[in-house]
Amino acid sequence: MKAWLKRLSQLGARRKGLDLPYPPSPPPPFLGGSGFGGRSRQLAAYQGWVFAAVNAIAQRVAGLPLKLYSQEGAGPEVASHPALDLLARPNPLMTRRQLRFTLVTHLELTGMAFLLMVDNALGRPAELWPLLPSDLIEIAIGPDTRQPITGFVFSGPKGERLTYGSGEVIYLRHPSPASLVYGASPIEAAAHAFDIDLAVRIYQRNFFRNAARPEVVLQTDQRLTEEEARRLLTRWNQKHQGLAHVFEPTLLDNGLKAQPLTYSAKDFEFMALAGWTQDNLLAAFGVPAAKLGLVKDVNRANAAAVDVTFNSECVRPRLDLIEDALNTFLLRRYGGGLAFRHDNPVPGDRAQEHRQAMERLDRGVLTINEVRAGLGLAPVAWGDKPFAPTQAQMTPAQSAPATWDAEDPALKGLPAAPPRALRARAVPLVRAHWPALEGRFAGWSPAKVRYELGRRPELLEALIPAGAPAREARRLRAALADCLARGFSADQTLSQISDPITR
Repeated sequence: MKAWLKRLSQLGARRKGLDLPYPPSPPPPFLGGSGFGGRSRQLAAYQGWVFAAVNAIAQRVAGLPLKLYSQEGAGPEVASHPALDLLARPNPLMTRRQLRFTLVTHLELTGMAFLLMVDNALGRPAELWPLLPSDLIEIAIGPDTRQPITGFVFSGPKGERLTYGSGEVIYLRHPSPASLVYGASPIEAAAHAFDIDLAVRIYQRNFFRNAARPEVVLQTDQRLTEEEARRLLTRWNQKHQGLAHVFEPTLLDNGLKAQPLTYSAKDFEFMALAGWTQDNLLAAFGVPAAKLGLVKDVNRANAAAVDVTFNSECVRPRLDLIEDALNTFLLRRYGGGLAFRHDNPVPGDRAQEHRQAMERLDRGVLTINEVRAGLGLAPVAWGDKPFAPTQAQMTPAQSAPATWDAEDPALKGLPAAPPRALRARAVPLVRAHWPALEGRFAGWSPAKVRYELGRRPELLEALIPAGAPAREARRLRAALADCLARGFSADQTLSQISDPITR
């Protein structure tokens, strides 16, 4: 009897519980903490604006090439090495890009990333596997500063404790002001902004899922049959739906009244709050809003400035952190004298770089082959010496004005000017071929133009009339070369070589 009464009381409690409304869902938990649950929630924060920021950083970092150099980064590049092969295919499951993307994602969400090195029979790293930060139980601390970290304890697939030595794991972390061992996550610093953003998105989802409301309510004090109600709704929809019925008047019978429904101001305040959380989350990761396409009025100059800011202040520090970890924990397994380096991710001003390169070439600071090496191009046979002297080293003939009687030693003994007939025959040739030469040497310095024409005199052959005597042709060629080096247009050149009667 007592057992039956007990079961009956439990059944009544269950029935009573079914009649009660469901309790409201609690607010989302705050992020942070160094325990198991804290890092799990941080990985679960990979959504919304956190996803947009972390994905932008990870995609950029994972796509930049990592190169190996000798003499700890000061020597030439090493093209082939077992460490490069290991990073190119770290394990049977991942590619180089996938591994780096995973590591950066873990690093940005939890402030820590772990890379397990699996050795082969020779004791060299054969595979690299990322470990989930959410599986970290603790970082074992040594007795003194001679060995601050003795190992890493992770939770295995079946809940068992897996301990790895400090030499088996490459540990990357964002330094924490509260711990010398554990890392600090950017999302942990912006936990309140993320929790508010998550609450706003949950509210908006529930608003459209559960709070969908009509714009107008038709109400009456009379009792309508189902057929009458259906007839009234059908007529209302036919009369007031679609662009063709905008602003049309209506007549209501049976005591009907149209009551429009409005939304509270709180629904619109949530939209402004969403913008606030967006700004705070992107600022925590250092990602400009324009980098995610959130700014519409961006011109080329603004886009270039945003790209420079993103790569210099956000991407470059992450690359330095990866370089330090790989150089310290991975390359030491292969001996000393090597260092990993990334290419500079910060884009430069191409126009400014071109001007600087031209100035260095003109002044003999760099040779053609040195410039080509910086561009990744193969050397040429004629590019080992400066191609032009500096202005102070120029001969009088090189800096002379475009006159017919320049004191050029190469032209001594020639007539003061080509004959008038030869100049007249050169006029149509200059008009026809001068624009092509102008385009070829556009942006070149005078010294470089003179050097190139002296090295390749055949470039001016199209301007020399056929059958011209050699001495007269040399005089005409020298004048035309000087006009071209000084940047004269076709009309300016013709004014130099033509008489008024021939122009």
